Amino acid sequence: MPQALPLGRNWSGPELITSNNDWSGVPGFMGYRGTGLVTAPGANPQTITGSDLSGQPFVLANKNKPNTLKAGGVAEFDGIPDPVIALKGSATASAPYLLLNLTTKGHQGVVVSYNLRDIDGSSADAIQAVAFQYRVGTNGNFVNLPSAFVADASSGPNLATLVTPVNVTLPAACDDQPHVQVRWITANAVGDDEWIGIDDISVVADEPSASSEPTTSPADKIAPPPASK
Repeated sequence: MPQALPLGRNWSGPELITSNNDWSGVPGFMGYRGTGLVTAPGANPQTITGSDLSGQPFVLANKNKPNTLKAGGVAEFDGIPDPVIALKGSATASAPYLLLNLTTKGHQGVVVSYNLRDIDGSSADAIQAVAFQYRVGTNGNFVNLPSAFVADASSGPNLATLVTPVNVTLPAACDDQPHVQVRWITANAVGDDEWIGIDDISVVADEPSASSEPTTSPADKIAPPPASK
């Protein structure tokens, strides 16, 4: 169900996701593995705009060791000091993404901000790019927003300290719409991929200004001639 604005989401509540592939505790959000959206490693996620019609909701729940979790896709790490939902590409999870459903009715100038967090302190040192995309409605391809693209949200090897803040305004086409979808998407990197958290999500907007009164033209102000007697 699309969520009203303003919206904020971090992932500190252990009750949000309690079992694999179950997003019912997080209204508006859904994760997918993106299987088949791209066929070769090293793809630029900005170019992966397909709608993933056959995609099934996916999340690995209650994880606590991003350094050693080899599977890719979408995972909830609630056993680390700052819990987070994270993405990691793999041969199977070729273009995993986190999807958010919004309603922007009555709003304009929608601004989305978030932090990309490298939480993978393993010896991997991937180039883990993350793109941000939108579409109006629930059908058709997504539209990439280049201003939100992060070419490498990871650090390493053996580091998990990088935090990359992103702030982006959705195009006017997203204003005052009953349903807008946005997604964060990465892709299977060359070599060993790294887990990148999508955290501290905020979506805010302005309310449209009230309609002004009709303007009176100078001609309208001319008094009519007096009635004849």
